[in-house]
Amino acid sequence: MKHVFFVIVLMGLGGLVIAQDNSGEAKKDSKESTAYRYTPSPDFPGALVIDYGINYFDKNSPIMDTDPWKSPTLNVYYMYAFRIGEESRLSFNIGAGVGSEKYTFKAPVTFTDSLQITVVDSIVNVPHFSNISSLKKTQMVINYIDIPMEIRIHSRKNDHKRAFYLALGGKIGFLFAAKTKVVYNEFGNTKKFKNLYNFNVNAVRYGATARIGYGPINFWGYLGLNNFFTGNKTEGIRNPNTFSFGLSLSTF
Repeated sequence: MKHVFFVIVLMGLGGLVIAQDNSGEAKKDSKESTAYRYTPSPDFPGALVIDYGINYFDKNSPIMDTDPWKSPTLNVYYMYAFRIGEESRLSFNIGAGVGSEKYTFKAPVTFTDSLQITVVDSIVNVPHFSNISSLKKTQMVINYIDIPMEIRIHSRKNDHKRAFYLALGGKIGFLFAAKTKVVYNEFGNTKKFKNLYNFNVNAVRYGATARIGYGPINFWGYLGLNNFFTGNKTEGIRNPNTFSFGLSLSTF
């Protein structure tokens, strides 16, 4: 799925580049036709971008299989666009913000620490859950400070805000909080147990991003290029990378 998304974006970028070259050969009959059109919007520089979607581990161990529809991702970024040329379809977009990801396991398992080595263990083997009667949810929750960067090509060179666009780029993120969360029933009561620990998740993440959309709405994807865990700090499991995709809304 992730490869199909990035191929579609690349093909779209190629089409818009060809369109840009062809339109560059055509001459405008009046100054009015080339005038830059501003989309009515509040006088605020940049844009607030809200990405919402789903996550999953790529090439992971079966015991770490997740339910993507119960594994949401939420990114909130402030991004600023720099036009590349006065009358160009290209722009460079850079920003900063917070990215939050949840991974909900299909199996009744959780991450545990064994002498600073991360393992995946069954809930019933964890002493804290010795009296559990049923399991509702078991998750890994991770939060990053992200710096996204993109090159965008727009279908209209005179009005980027009212145009179809395609973007390729990447982002780098810095881990600032991580925890496991287990929701379960014990003695007829619903309880939540949170373990605030990073479980050797990589302190830095980086990967490729792509977007395709119109105006304030787009479809986006992110492919992590480095492993989820710090090398040689896990036991009995593979070290996967991550993939996320979803819908996005930008304001201003």
